[in-house]
Amino acid sequence: MSFNLTSYLGETIAFCTTLSWSIGIFPFTEASRRLGPNSVNHFRLVLAVLFLTVLSLSFLPLSFIDLFSTPLPEHWLWFGLSGIIGLALGDYFGFTSFAILGARVGSIFIPLAPAAALFAGYFIIGERINWIGLVGIVITIAGVIWVTISKQENVTTYKLEHGNVRKGIVFGVLASFCQGVGVVLANKGFTYKQDVSDLAFFHATWIRMIAATAIIYIITLAKGNVKNVLKPVFENKNNGVVYTFAGTFFGPVMGVSLSMYAVSLLENKPSIAQTIFSLVPVFILPLSYLFYKEKITIKSILGALIAIVGVLILIWRNII
Repeated sequence: MSFNLTSYLGETIAFCTTLSWSIGIFPFTEASRRLGPNSVNHFRLVLAVLFLTVLSLSFLPLSFIDLFSTPLPEHWLWFGLSGIIGLALGDYFGFTSFAILGARVGSIFIPLAPAAALFAGYFIIGERINWIGLVGIVITIAGVIWVTISKQENVTTYKLEHGNVRKGIVFGVLASFCQGVGVVLANKGFTYKQDVSDLAFFHATWIRMIAATAIIYIITLAKGNVKNVLKPVFENKNNGVVYTFAGTFFGPVMGVSLSMYAVSLLENKPSIAQTIFSLVPVFILPLSYLFYKEKITIKSILGALIAIVGVLILIWRNII
């Protein structure tokens, strides 16, 4: 069996997505603890829209008006829903969970996203996967969970400082569900073509961000809470704005753009993309050592190897 990187470009881009998101978790965790998860979610969406607008106008043959007029109504529908569910709701739940539980413990819920993607994909796009692929998903999830729980940590220490642990757990589950469904909705959007070509993944990411930003600010305006939400940002509480900029670059800009590219390449296979995305806790292992000098245990290494074996089985499910 020969390995051709081009044949697995979608999976390769998905791995790059996971690395970018893994890096972004650290500054976002710090930003959420300094500014509050709701403030970070509002601010980073505006930053992401600005960054992506500049990138789209720089690299795509489009004018500013074309950004709005070129996509089909179906693109606005499916990418818009994907942005609202996966970004506005999913990331708010995720930021809150990470702020309460920490990056490593909060990431224990990430493996739930592939199951949500597989379930939603079955009903929304008719995704099917053979039993070898299902075995690969289960092995990957098991390995990721093993990695996450291999290090003893008393999560109750976060209760007084950053919020209630039960809330962190519930929001972690909701975040994974929203992110899995969001990937499937984005995959649905890529099935509609402009003439004979797909919508550019940068453009798709921009639509998702526009929709997420619009809905979250409409809700906040309706509540009359904009001033309170943005106050920590304007005050730059504990220098949290710097961390938000860093997290935005690696998360909503690079990470989400790469994820849309991966989803567009893995047509009708969003659960595969989401399974690779769920390797975030595995990528966090060496990054935690690099940033915080956290010890890497033998159990963590074994869990990481199991997760990687599961992904390889999933990728090569049709030729094993």
